[in-house]
Amino acid sequence: MKHKLFFLITIVSVVFIVVGALLFWIYRKNGADAGNNLSSVTLLNNESVEPIVYYGGNRYEYDDNISTFLVIGVDDNDNEDEEVLDDLNRNSGQSDFLMLVVFNNATKTYKIIQINRDTMTEIRCIDQDGNISGTITEQISLSHTFGSGEQDSCENTVYSVSRLLYDVNIDNYMSITMDVVPILNDIAGGVDVQVEDDFTGVDNTLTMGETVHLEGEHALIFIRARRQLVDDSNESRMRRQHVYLTALRTALKEKFLHDPTFAITAYNTISDYTVTDLNFYDIALLAFKLATYEYEGVITPSGEFIEDDRYMEFYVDDGELADLVIDLFYKPADEA
Repeated sequence: MKHKLFFLITIVSVVFIVVGALLFWIYRKNGADAGNNLSSVTLLNNESVEPIVYYGGNRYEYDDNISTFLVIGVDDNDNEDEEVLDDLNRNSGQSDFLMLVVFNNATKTYKIIQINRDTMTEIRCIDQDGNISGTITEQISLSHTFGSGEQDSCENTVYSVSRLLYDVNIDNYMSITMDVVPILNDIAGGVDVQVEDDFTGVDNTLTMGETVHLEGEHALIFIRARRQLVDDSNESRMRRQHVYLTALRTALKEKFLHDPTFAITAYNTISDYTVTDLNFYDIALLAFKLATYEYEGVITPSGEFIEDDRYMEFYVDDGELADLVIDLFYKPADEA
């Protein structure tokens, strides 16, 4: 009985990881000030000696109470030629949202770092034989496109996120395809939202100013549409995503409360849409942390958008990012 209850709690937590992650579906490093440069620090799993850095005139060591979990939201770029991509050992799935959950196991708290999909950073290139052939500087969302779209692509994304954050350890990952949105939406019984944007010509069932009941692909259109709308800003899309995910979480929670076995249905529904390096016991531990640790909010690194001929590029404020890394991943070091 205890194992069954523990399993159900785990399933519920996984579903809420998915739903929570979708909320954060959003979109190079500039050289840091010489006195605040962390780029020389490389952190490796299982190191016996914690690395030491000097930052802002102070001495810090990596905090071994910190553990991390990366959620990768994958969406296909339909404009790509799949045959050409296959020949290059690439895939069309871009990481359209990235969030790093940072647990402090000493204070029993966690925060989320929300990473802009257009952030310019270092990406590894993988050749046809699956070998790393070099690195390029591109939007971090493209890191997932190198490889098969499975574990190798996730590991490539993990690398880029770690490099962006000065090589911090990323313990585990889970990727989720956006195809799961309409499915989760429908098993929740649909979601009611207030439409505040003009979807004319995109989805005429989404009438501006009215409350609509989203079903099927309409839910995905509601949270995904951007460039086709009059207001094509990412801020507008993020607002819609927040409205939608708040309503979806409520609908799913009500399902769980009325029927505990719904958790199993939800898990079976999303399992084919995820790739992860977590085993059952890893997921159980993650579920326990999410259920018992205090949530301390989302942090979104600031920076500057630059639009080139085709794409938007986001250059993170390197000084602010360095401050964030020191604050979350390091602690003052005792002088020798």
